[in-house]
Amino acid sequence: MKKWEYKVFESKILGIEETLDEFGRQGWELVTIYEGSYYLKRELVEKGEKNDTEK
Repeated sequence: MKKWEYKVFESKILGIEETLDEFGRQGWELVTIYEGSYYLKRELVEKGEKNDTEK
C-alpha cells in the first residue's frame, strides 16, 4: 500500500513555475490549487528503498 506525504504552501511571489518545477524535482506532485494555496503530495519511501526521483 502506498503512503503519501502532503504539503500545503501559499505563494504570492512571481516565478511560481520555477518554484513548482523545484518541488517536482524533489518528487512532489501538484494535487490542486485552491484560493492561492498549492496542495502537493509525494510517495513516502521506506528506509533502504529508492523511489523513481532518487539517483
